[in-house]
Formats: sequence, structure tokens, C-alpha cells
Amino acid sequence: MKYTRGILLIALISFGYTWTKRVHSVSGKVLSVDEIDNFVLHQMDSLKIPAVSMAIIDNSKIVYHRTFGVKNKNTKEPINANSLFDAGSLTKTLFAYWALKAVDKKQLDLDRPLYQYLPYPDIEYDERYKLITTRMVLSHTSGFPNWRRFNKDKKLDIKFPPGTDFNYSGEGYEYLANVLAHLNNTKKDSLESFIRKDLYKPLKMKNSSTVWSKKVSANRIDGHINGQVAKGWGISLDNPGFYAAYSLQSEAKDYAKLLIAIMTGQELAEKTRKEMLDIQIDSKAKEKVWGLGIEIIKSNDGKLLYTHGGFNNDFSSGYLFSTDTNNGYVFFASSDTGYKLNDIFQKYFVGKSK
Repeated sequence: MKYTRGILLIALISFGYTWTKRVHSVSGKVLSVDEIDNFVLHQMDSLKIPAVSMAIIDNSKIVYHRTFGVKNKNTKEPINANSLFDAGSLTKTLFAYWALKAVDKKQLDLDRPLYQYLPYPDIEYDERYKLITTRMVLSHTSGFPNWRRFNKDKKLDIKFPPGTDFNYSGEGYEYLANVLAHLNNTKKDSLESFIRKDLYKPLKMKNSSTVWSKKVSANRIDGHINGQVAKGWGISLDNPGFYAAYSLQSEAKDYAKLLIAIMTGQELAEKTRKEMLDIQIDSKAKEKVWGLGIEIIKSNDGKLLYTHGGFNNDFSSGYLFSTDTNNGYVFFASSDTGYKLNDIFQKYFVGKSK
């Protein structure tokens, strides 16, 4: 099945973006817009992905933004400028950035045990939880599992002494979200309003939400599993609440604004931004190197690159950028097969990395 382009978006200078016919990739390679279009469409055909939203950043500017495909493989209605995708775990980077703003405000300390802000009854039976800090949560070194539901007894536990190893964990992010809700005298599901004020508005992110809303309901396209319209693990009308690990609904242009903010230091003190991008854990056994809310890899020339993937079964997403060149990309795809684009785009825009 051939997927055709939806509305093609190249943002104009009047909207703060740069129109260009050629783009510098992360590796410095010059690519034509047509070449990139054809490459993306080929991957969509090959992987049977109904829709893709993609943005490319060159020297801290969005120079390429495209939406390809259809909202639903059955109806074949084209996606448009307002079409939203489930961002999956790309939520973690956005939440980490917002949590670090709380560090800047002295509301939160990276290295103060979280139980001192808010005890956690679910894990109080294990005293080691009193060692867990914001830094550990954001670098996936808390010792928590990814999700307790994967444990045989479905109980939250600690896999290793906090701070000593790496284990990717959504549970840690949810604990930190509860702490921040407590510090803001609100409920976790109300944190969206704080993120909107602290991030969306100053960064002009107009097409993002971490909770289900009327706007999300009107603009969210359908996800696909095994080539069929299906529902994955993300939020929905039936499960509309805030999840720090995976509930963001967005599209490539909007998310690219967040990446530019990280690259250029908008909305964060330079010291805090440096903490986010510094290596916090180098777990050679698992070949994972992490900053705060962000994975770190090395290019062939030894430079650090920053990346993250997202997967909620029916949607996939990913980004990669360099702070040396302030170049990068972000994509969203409406299928389970879209996760393969992480490696494909990395090789295309960067080449093999270490």
C-alpha cells in the first residue's frame, strides 16, 4: 500500500521558522528537502506506517516540517497541521525539563531524598526507597522497575540499591510527579496547567497536552497495531489523566520547540541545563548512558548526541540532536512498526554511532 503525503508543512519566516530547500543533517551532510521527503515516504511504505509527523532542526531553527499520510488507514482522511500523535516516552524529556525548572525555583533539590517531600506508602516496606532522589529518577537509577504490573505479584519493588545501577523506569517518574503535585498543592492530574504555564506558553507550544482534552479528542489521529486500527497503552477518553512517563500528545513542530529550548538553554539556568546533559550513569553492562530525562550516545567522531524513543504500542516516536551544531530531528509515527524509524533515521541523518 502506498501512503501519500498529507498536508505538507514548511514553516515560514513570519512564524519564526526558516524555509529552505536544503537541510544540514546532524552529521553535517547536506540533504535536499525532496530527498528527505522521498526517504520518509519510502520508509512509510516499507513499514506500513499510516502517518508520520517530522521536523528537522538546523542551527537552532526548524527548517523542515512535514506531515505525511492519513489519520486512519480505513477512512484514509489526510492528517493536517493540527493532527496529534501519542508521544509515548518522549513525555519523559518534557517532564524532566519541567521538573528541572522546579530545581531552578528552589522548589526541588536534585539530591534530596524524595520521601522528605512526600512519603510513598506503596514502597514504605523497603527502607531503601528513602535514598531515592530526583536525580536518580530522571537518570533511571532509582532501582524501581519499569512498571510494577510486570512483577509477578504486581507490587512495586526495588531491584537494586538506589543510585548504583541503571533500570529504565516509568514508576520513578510517577513518584516524582506525585511529589511535584504535592509541592504545588494540587493533584497529579492537574499538573498539565503548571506545565502549560511554565513550558508551553514561553516556548509557544500550542499543539501539546499531557492530558486528554476536547482539543486532543478533536485532533488525535488513530494508532495502528499489526496493520490495523487499534488502541495501545496511552491515554484516551476513558483514561484521560496525567502520566509523567507517557501521556504527552503532540506533533513534530511543537516538540521541536522543546528540543531547541534544551539546545539553547531557554527556560533553564545554565547550571541546571548542564546537569540535564551531563552523563549521570554509564552502565556498560547494559550499554546505556543517561543524562536527566535523556539518553546519551556518541557519534563516530566522539561527540555526544542526545536522544530518546517513545512507544505506546500503537504509536512510536523519537528524536536526536547535537548541542555542538544545534541540529537534530524529531518524528512521530502512528503504528507499532514506527519504532524501527529510530535506528533508520539515526543512520540516515547521523551515520552509525557508538
